[in-house]
Amino acid sequence: MDKEKENSFQEHDSGYSEKQMDLDAEIATGEWESLKKYKTYQKRSRQWKIIATYQAVNNRLNQLVRLYYELLKDKPKDAEKLLKELRRLRLIQEFLLQCMVWEPKGELKRDMVPKEIWELIE
Repeated sequence: MDKEKENSFQEHDSGYSEKQMDLDAEIATGEWESLKKYKTYQKRSRQWKIIATYQAVNNRLNQLVRLYYELLKDKPKDAEKLLKELRRLRLIQEFLLQCMVWEPKGELKRDMVPKEIWELIE
């Protein structure tokens, strides 16, 4: 095994590889749109991708809700723009919840979810 491969398989005390830890950090920060760039994410099952994407969207929603309330006090017009994004993310979250139900049953099909979501979880 060459050095590069050896380094990619090294595990930390927590049992996660460094690449998995980077992916977990993206999920925690709510960077749901960039998950697909991680090879660790790409190699996972569709069910795992759905859950990871849902967690990232949920984290982003929590961040934006806090920001929304701050903006609402100071800049109501900017808060209105943020509200549109919150609505979009909640819709994505709803689709992901449905995907969590459909996938284990083998009922999830490409035409059942928006293209943006399908591309993340395929």
